[in-house]
Amino acid sequence: MPSKFSDSSKWGLWIVVLKVVYLGALCWSVRQWPAMDREAFFGVETRWPRGGDPVFASHWATWDAAHYLYLSELGYRPGVPSCAFYPLWPLLVRIVAPVMAGSHVVTGLVLANGLSLAAWLLFYRIVRCRWGKSAAAWALVFLIAFPGALFFQFNYSESLFLLLILLLWWGLERARHGWACLAAGLLPLARGVGIFVVLPIAWYVLKPSAPWLKARLAQASWLAVETWRAVLLCGGARCSGLGGVPSSGGAILAAFPWRVVAGRAWLMVLPLLGWAAYLALMGTWTGDPFEGFVAQRHWNVHAIGNLWNVPKFVLGFFTPTEWHAFRGSLLDRCVFVLLLYCLPLLWRLDKGLLVWTYSLGVLPAMSGTFTSFTRFASCAFPMFIALGVFLGRPERRFLRRATVVIFATLHAVLLWRFVNFRWAG
Repeated sequence: MPSKFSDSSKWGLWIVVLKVVYLGALCWSVRQWPAMDREAFFGVETRWPRGGDPVFASHWATWDAAHYLYLSELGYRPGVPSCAFYPLWPLLVRIVAPVMAGSHVVTGLVLANGLSLAAWLLFYRIVRCRWGKSAAAWALVFLIAFPGALFFQFNYSESLFLLLILLLWWGLERARHGWACLAAGLLPLARGVGIFVVLPIAWYVLKPSAPWLKARLAQASWLAVETWRAVLLCGGARCSGLGGVPSSGGAILAAFPWRVVAGRAWLMVLPLLGWAAYLALMGTWTGDPFEGFVAQRHWNVHAIGNLWNVPKFVLGFFTPTEWHAFRGSLLDRCVFVLLLYCLPLLWRLDKGLLVWTYSLGVLPAMSGTFTSFTRFASCAFPMFIALGVFLGRPERRFLRRATVVIFATLHAVLLWRFVNFRWAG
């Protein structure tokens, strides 16, 4: 007898149960063993509530969540450090808050959990179609257990960003250009790294030209070999010709899929339009389109110049100072090593996934010299695909279970730190 529920529906039910248990156990733990770092709470400029002592809800609004609540409740203002955060998430919270009795804290929690549920199910379905049920199931387990995945449950932009990234990936994979267009335009409004999705879009645009490029390279290699052979045989004398050229350059150029490439090229404009919309909004709200970049100086961490400062990046990798802290985190660097370990398998699975990994994993690591990298890596979905494919095989059962245990243990430790205003990412 066929199952009443689809495979995705079963996963959705399990995830809902997991989230209820997760948040319920967290509420009970915070009630039983409150350990809020009051010094850290009062030591930051932006906190929630903005005045007075921490309350129970403050456990769910630590660090960046307090900045997002400031923006959703009060909006963008000149000279405020919170302007460094991108507007799509606080705007969404503000729009939905009236439905949640006006509570921005509750709205952020509900949206984060609802959007992450949708993102995880979409991730499972796409991976299942490409690499099978086993790889998809374990890829999803690794994604949920990953230490940085704790932010999918809180008032952070990770849930929205991951859903948009997966919608873009799915839209490009299935040629659903309407969904791809929507996601590509919104991503630069969700996170700064969203502008770099222009790279995987460019890969999608140029992918039909791969046969032409291979033929061109093959002809160039053949001509180079024949030229050297002629030079050696003729002893430097003028030869009558090479002959036997496999195909003419004109024929190869005629085979280039100009129409297909041109029909996709317009997608590359969408992230740029999203970026222009971000600048226009910031200019309208604060009077300066670049107010967000000015606010970034408050933390002095992420900078576009770091992307080509390779010596700084390499030196930063080899100089951790704490097991996990705002700067110098050993955990962030270990996660980056895991990302690098996945690259050879991603090359074999789908070379396009390497472009996604570079945009979502390598560039954030370079721009901030590994600051908050464990959190950023939670959206680098190709890493979890590689882990699911590699560790999903029956003979790797022990390594698979050990990885889940390590991920879940670190997740629990960072979760406890996060809700008590200790640095988690």
